[in-house]
Amino acid sequence: MKKELRKELHQIIDEIEDEQVLYILKEDLANYATTNMAKGLSAMQLTQLDKAIEQADSSIDLQDWESFKRNIQDKWKEE
Repeated sequence: MKKELRKELHQIIDEIEDEQVLYILKEDLANYATTNMAKGLSAMQLTQLDKAIEQADSSIDLQDWESFKRNIQDKWKEE
């Protein structure tokens, strides 16, 4: 059954011509695959992953590209 279902899905994907639809499908499938990848992680690894995601979502300790470049240039000028 699983093999047939995969075959059908491959056929459907092969018939899609709209590039935007393919990108949306890819994004959805990648999110699903990433979620499933977490199933094999230990409790500590899941905690670390959750913290990293939370940090990225809240922008803690993150800079935009322009700020980063200014900081590097300022440090370079000081030396």
